[in-house]
Amino acid sequence: MRIPSPASPGRCARIVALAAATALAALTALLPAAAGAAQLGARTQERLDRTLATVTRQTWNPGTIAGVWVGDRGWTAATGVADRVSGRVPRLGDHTRIGSVTKTFTATLILRLADQGRLTLDDTIDRWFPAFPGASGITIRQLGTMSSGIASYSTDAATVDRFLTHPTAAWTPQQLIAISAGLPVRFAPGAGFDYSNTNFVMLGQIVEQVTGRALATVMQEQLFGPLGMRHTTYKPLLKLPSPAWSGFTIQGAESGAVLDATGWNPTFADAAGQIVSTLGDLRIWTRAVGSGALLKPATQAERLKPNPHSERAGRAYLFGLGRAAGWLLHSGELPGYNTQIAYLPKRRLSIVVLTNADIGGANGNPAPAIFNALAATIAPGTLPSN
Repeated sequence: MRIPSPASPGRCARIVALAAATALAALTALLPAAAGAAQLGARTQERLDRTLATVTRQTWNPGTIAGVWVGDRGWTAATGVADRVSGRVPRLGDHTRIGSVTKTFTATLILRLADQGRLTLDDTIDRWFPAFPGASGITIRQLGTMSSGIASYSTDAATVDRFLTHPTAAWTPQQLIAISAGLPVRFAPGAGFDYSNTNFVMLGQIVEQVTGRALATVMQEQLFGPLGMRHTTYKPLLKLPSPAWSGFTIQGAESGAVLDATGWNPTFADAAGQIVSTLGDLRIWTRAVGSGALLKPATQAERLKPNPHSERAGRAYLFGLGRAAGWLLHSGELPGYNTQIAYLPKRRLSIVVLTNADIGGANGNPAPAIFNALAATIAPGTLPSN
């Protein structure tokens, strides 16, 4: 998630310095697909290699790890640098913070609980948050589709300042929800679209209250374990599991500084953005969430219903998932990291992009920009034109 902050006059200088320090590696380091994996055709791989080399020159991230899979045949690459001190090339298995892609996991748990008859999407949230303002008029569906009207705690200036000043301090979901309870609502429930991290912190708390178990445990038992995602965790880790790459940001930076945000505390994101994962595990997840593998068909159909207030130019927000023309997708951002997952059902096509900076360039944040370029190469004409 991006933390709103004032623009800094030194931003361009910091970006240029970071790009200059990593340019040579970014242009030269491409790693092949993992040994034994079925690969896309040689010409397709060459086209994807060229696309990645071109688009990374137009973005401001030190390193990129990416994969494209059509069915079981794929292409993977790691380019740039993972650590500005050692200058090593990223590994395909490096652990990364996936930010708001976590929302796709939290939403899936809610939908599985609906499949199990333990809640419905139209339940009002006063059952779990009786003291929250207006809770009796807000539904689970509205939390998941960003139509609740609840303002995100991450839009509160004092909260953001506290996080950026003390980025390793721990936060509780109760703290985050209480901050939003004191903010003005964006609109009446169901009457708009506003991207709020608080919605998904609350969904995570609903999972815990319904199951009586910690969210990390439920994710492991119902999602990571069944799918064989052995390198994914919801634990609030300050130190990433090995191997891992470092993450860089200018959020909260003084003029001229690029900050290493690798060890910043992910509890500020909670169920909206705390997960740590890898390229290989996110390949598994992207197909599972896009195909509805863990849900009943009727429940997946409910998931894919858009918030009508979010629909614009072929894009919409669904239940913890986005849609862009035929693509089902979600991006994620924490200070230092940017992630994009996307699935095109009609082609069984998955794309995952990881970057170790959240510094936007002319084409926007790095992971979505790289995804757009790869999608245009492997499946031209399948994304909205704007």
